[in-house]
Amino acid sequence: MPRRLARSVRRLHTRTALRLRSWRRDESGFTAVEFAAVSMPFVLLLFGILSICLYFFTTSTFENAVWQASRAIRTGQLQQGTGAYTGLSMDDKKKAFKAALCARTPPFIDCNKAIVMVQSNTGGFGSIAPPSCATNGELIDQSKAGFDAGNASAVVLVTACYPWSFGGNLPFMKLGNLSNGALLIQASVAFRTEPFPTQ
Repeated sequence: MPRRLARSVRRLHTRTALRLRSWRRDESGFTAVEFAAVSMPFVLLLFGILSICLYFFTTSTFENAVWQASRAIRTGQLQQGTGAYTGLSMDDKKKAFKAALCARTPPFIDCNKAIVMVQSNTGGFGSIAPPSCATNGELIDQSKAGFDAGNASAVVLVTACYPWSFGGNLPFMKLGNLSNGALLIQASVAFRTEPFPTQ
């Protein structure tokens, strides 16, 4: 009985040793293991690059939309009530200006969340202080944002603010600087209006 047991143990030991040696020589699963080790960091890096590219694309197109919409103020169309602003009250002009800005933004931007502020001064460019889009991590309310387009030859600063929600929802990194986790995008353009005839 002890001899049989000893033989069985030796056979089991021999089989186990042979299997271990064959597993050491077998390299068929290494590719899958290497792919699993490399794929996760690669996917995270790729997602991070795409996210940053989308952020810069959003910022660039938002700045361009502010610049293009501000042309109506620079040329005096908004102030004189000509073109797309014909026969509108001041409140309707504000809405029409925001609509013109929103028409030039990409479709993935929810322009209802955008805040538009317009300041003017008859002095120089140093006479206008840039506004703050947020206080204590909260975006200001559109009703509290000023809208003064000025007159002919006035210095005007147009500022638009947008809470980009995608920036706060990235996995493994939080870019948001607002209290709700959104990333604030702020675009401004400063110019002197043309010397259009005042009414």
